[in-house]
Amino acid sequence: MHVVHFTMTRPRDAPVPAAGTVAAALRAAVHLHHGPEHVRVHGSRAGARGVMFVLAPNPDTARALCLTVCVQAIARTPELAGWFVHA
Repeated sequence: MHVVHFTMTRPRDAPVPAAGTVAAALRAAVHLHHGPEHVRVHGSRAGARGVMFVLAPNPDTARALCLTVCVQAIARTPELAGWFVHA
């Protein structure tokens, strides 16, 4: 089990999404993959910060899977258009 920290950044000109939007988007994207076990996220006006607990053979694979989940959450959620992620 690996813990991966991530940051999702909202563009300055993008509207602030409703509370719970980021968490719901991440939960939906997590279900598309085998490996992520749990995700915790805290939203702010700047975006969101969180941790993902990932079953993976090594830290690099865990980080890559976390990034994939976050990118898919952004891509599948119109309210997060233009956001980007760092892990």
